[in-house]
Amino acid sequence: MIRILPIKVRLAAAAVLAVTAVAACALLVSAHTLQSANKEASISPESRALVRQAIASTGLISVRNSSDSSTQAPRARGSAVVVRSDGVLVTNYHVITNPRTSRAYDEIFLNVSSDGDTASSSVRYRLRTLLINKEYDLALLRVDSDAAGNPIAKSSTFPSIEMGDSRKIRLLEDLFIVGFPEKGGSTITVNRGVVEGRDILANWIKTDARVIHGNSGGAAVNSEGRLIGIPTKVVADEQPVDRDGDGFPDDTKRYGAVGFLRPSHLVAEMIAQLSDGNSENQQAPSAPRMAESSTWITVRGIVKSAASGKPVAGALIGLLPLGESNITESTLLTWGSTNSEGVFKLNRPVPPGRYTLKAKAFANQPYSSDVEIGPGAALLIIEMLGSSK
Repeated sequence: MIRILPIKVRLAAAAVLAVTAVAACALLVSAHTLQSANKEASISPESRALVRQAIASTGLISVRNSSDSSTQAPRARGSAVVVRSDGVLVTNYHVITNPRTSRAYDEIFLNVSSDGDTASSSVRYRLRTLLINKEYDLALLRVDSDAAGNPIAKSSTFPSIEMGDSRKIRLLEDLFIVGFPEKGGSTITVNRGVVEGRDILANWIKTDARVIHGNSGGAAVNSEGRLIGIPTKVVADEQPVDRDGDGFPDDTKRYGAVGFLRPSHLVAEMIAQLSDGNSENQQAPSAPRMAESSTWITVRGIVKSAASGKPVAGALIGLLPLGESNITESTLLTWGSTNSEGVFKLNRPVPPGRYTLKAKAFANQPYSSDVEIGPGAALLIIEMLGSSK
């Protein structure tokens, strides 16, 4: 049996519900405000100061072609960050490349200012390309002259960013993206996010920080203001939407995006490849060098007893990032096991570099060693010690 309440009672109940709803909304707004305040408060004044220092090292890349009209001003293409005080900087290869010709622009410029404002008090320099890595979409350039083409003094120095160790970065660490996004006007933009994930073999750091067109080639820094990555691309989660119900999508809706950064250790490796490490004797090359592309290698080896030299069958072998001690789903790069003759072949190839190799087998002590994986390397020999039990 359904009981119908008198109208006065119903009105009173409706009023109570309305007041309750207003109070709930107020609580939600207060909670959101408190959450935002806590998020901002979690950034210490020291971290803020260190991140601000990265601004002076980050500039705007603009380009021209020799066929452009002499009255046409250089057009903005992206961002760059100075990594050496002698004027060496890094950006994305696609920032300095004409998408129609797939060739670098004839003239490349860098605008820098102490406060990141390119509309006022900025200085423009001409750049020359030193080293290109198409595989990782990175390029090293150097300040060559002022905007008019006059050589700069050899004693000139530039604010440069401190390199961080991108191999040691962990999930949920704070990241700050510094650059000149196309929709951000003529001034630098800084936004915050966290490390969402890592793709160690493909050399990516993933973040929820906003990576917008124009930020490419800029700086991704940690809370210590050190360079951790280069913003390179963004992948949006866009899903089709059928608004009229005819079974065919007529629109799309974006649910979020993931920013992809090239880890800073790739930049450090490129800097090490520069032949002109002494900036006092720099010579302009006739053409930029191409960085060596990594040929991925299948890791093979043999496991045997250190005491008897006999092969160890059924041993499990795994390759981890250098210095990593914990074997997890995210740190195990490739793995395999030995056959009856102690021979193994790991299941996924890896790029050349230094790694930590681990092995375990029944009645043997766990094995761990740092190894160099490179082209033409000999088979890995693992000698396991018998269990002390």
